[in-house]
Parts: sequence; structure tokens; C-alpha cells
Amino acid sequence: MWRSIFGNFGVRVLSALLNLGLVILFSQLTGAVGKGEQSLLLTSIAILTIFDSLVGGAALVYLSSRFAWLGLLGASYIWIVFVSCTAFVCLWLMDVFPLTYLMHVVVLSAISAVGSVHSALLLGQQRLKIYNLIALAIPLLTFVTCAVQWYFQGVLKYEVALYVAYVSSLIISVLGLLKYFPKQQTTSSTWFAIWKNMFALGFYNQLAHVLQLLSFRASYYILEQYKGEAAVGVFSNASSITESIWLIATSISLWQYAVISNAQDQNYTIQLTEKLTRFGMLAALVGVLFFLALPSAFYQLVFGPDFGGLQALMWALAPGVWAFTYALVVGHYFSGHGRYSVNALASGVGLLLSLGASVLLIPAYGAVGAALAASISYAATSLVVLRYFLKDGAKFSLFPRKAEFIQLFNQMRVSWRK
Repeated sequence: MWRSIFGNFGVRVLSALLNLGLVILFSQLTGAVGKGEQSLLLTSIAILTIFDSLVGGAALVYLSSRFAWLGLLGASYIWIVFVSCTAFVCLWLMDVFPLTYLMHVVVLSAISAVGSVHSALLLGQQRLKIYNLIALAIPLLTFVTCAVQWYFQGVLKYEVALYVAYVSSLIISVLGLLKYFPKQQTTSSTWFAIWKNMFALGFYNQLAHVLQLLSFRASYYILEQYKGEAAVGVFSNASSITESIWLIATSISLWQYAVISNAQDQNYTIQLTEKLTRFGMLAALVGVLFFLALPSAFYQLVFGPDFGGLQALMWALAPGVWAFTYALVVGHYFSGHGRYSVNALASGVGLLLSLGASVLLIPAYGAVGAALAASISYAATSLVVLRYFLKDGAKFSLFPRKAEFIQLFNQMRVSWRK
């Protein structure tokens, strides 16, 4: 167990370092305004990708061992094409984005969504190595492409770097799919049964992701309206650094989700989740305290003179970001049991509070108001998840006991000797 989790964590750390390199690159070379534009483009792609994955999506992890892959893939592809075409027409008619920008958002989100479908099926079969390789390819190739652009051409064309990274990741996912495609498929099911399950589970799962992403990033757009792109650039960097402590929880929950999706004993999954949550919360607390201890001058040195107010935003974000670690781990317990509606409800509560607090706080306090609104949203989401976890018979605890540290040390020592 711990060997898989630490392996996942290593990949997430490397990805985070590459993303940090991108943040520094854009911050130093384009300033707060350029960083704000980059953040808004990536956020727009991420939001549309979630709608592309509304049928199936991450729920394919749960469905991959229950339905034939050909049926799941066919339904996913059809939905992605439908959503992409519909989104393009609707956004073009509403004149939300310039045409060229809109094309990039729609195409890149579709490529990302197809790769996510392949990754989810592989994760459902616990093919963690190829899953991690697919995930690592995106930040690695995005960073390398941007660095090469700047070194040889003196420009940063972020959309070109994303095309290189997304297409390459998609190719790797196709190769992984071909290698691990089940030789004996699950009992054939009707198209109606496949669509019914993919939409029922995928809808709630992606609804949770939509609401969660909006609760995280809706403040970007509100902040941009009131304070401009420079404020978004500074706030996005503060968010990226503070939220990096979630690497620990996502590394844990990646393995946890795959295991629980294939488990039959609910008591075992509750006890497993409780244990993982305790270690996740402790590690996240250490991580957030480390980032807060770094002086403001350090962040200004790394990102440039436009980012002097970064640490104040991180202090406002820190309590909520740490509390949300609980929702990340426990939320995958519900996902593993196919109960995506719980996560959707929690994210919905978080979004409502995020929007309300942003409207109240951002006009008066700017980026600090956005950070406080995000912190309130994160904490509320975790409280909803906690309520439902307790109803299932779980016990609330934040940090591991001494006996668990001893057990962890012994397990790690045995595991790494193999």
C-alpha cells in the first residue's frame, strides 16, 4: 500500500515542480498580467473538459470492471464530440470569447477529455505506472515546450505548448489502452444499460468536479472584473503554492479510489479511509506551515517584483486549504462506492459560499477577499463530507496515533527491502 502511495506521491511532486517552473517562467517573463491571462486560459479549458467528461469521466474507474471497455469508450467518444460541438456553437453565438481563443479552448478540452477517459479505464484496472506516465507527460512537455520557445524565439505561446503536451499524453494513453485492453471483456451489456450507468454515475461525479472547480476558480473571474488581470495573476500564484499541499492527499486517494472501487467489505474501506485521512491531514499541516514560514522576500525573489503581496494571500488561504485535505481523501471513499452525489452536494455547498463570499469580499478587499472566500468554501465542503462519513459509521480523527507510526515504519521497511 505505502509503496504505491509514495510512488504516486513522487510523480505528483515532480509534476508540481514542473508546474512551479511554469509559474515562475510566466511570472518572471510576463509579469502579473501575463500570469493572469495564462491562468484564465487554463481554467477555461479545465471547466469545459469537465463538461466533456460528464458521461463517464472519472466514474469509469468504478465502471471499468463492470462493463465492456468497447461500450464505455464508444459512449464516451460520442458524448465528447457532442459537447464540444455544442459548446463551440453556444459560446460563439454568445460571443463569450474571441473565435481563435474559443477554438483553442474547445479543441484542447476535447483532447484532454479523451485522454482522461483512457486514463480512468487504466486506473480502474490499477495500472498505476502507465496512469502516472500519462499524467506526468502534460506538465513535463508543457514546461519543456515553453522553455524551448523562450530560449530560441523569445516568446511564450502557451496554447502551442498545451497542444504538444495534450496530444503527446493522448498518444501515450492510446498505447497504454492497447497494451492493457482486457482479453476477456465483461459480460456484454446493452447500449441503454451502458449509457444509463455512465450518465447516472458520471453526471454526479462530474457535477461534483464542476461545482468544485467553480468554487475554486469562479473568484478568478470576479476578481478580474473588479481588480484586473494583475490581481488574478498574484492570487493564482498564491493559490497554486498553497494548494500544492494537496499533492499528499491526491497521492493517497489515487490508490485508495482504485482499491475501494474493487472492494466488497465496507467496514474495511471505512477503516482504510480513516487511517489514510489521519496521515494525510498531518502531512498537509506540515506542508502548509512550511510554505507560510518562508519570508515574503523569498516569493518576490522567485516570482518577481509584482508578487510582493503573495504571503498575505497564503495566510488567508491556508486554513481552508488544509481543511479541504479531509474532503479530498474522504471524498474518494464515496467515489469508490459509486456515491458521487455526496461529493456533488458538498461541492455545491462550497460553490454557493464561494460565490456569496466573493461578491461580498472582493470589491472591498481585492485578492485578500478572494482568498478568504476560497478558504470559507474549502472548509464548508469538508464539513459536508464529514457529516456523511460519520453517518456511515466512521469516527472523526485528525492525526495518526503512535502505534500507527510504528506500524507504518515497519511496513515501509519490509516493503522497500523487497
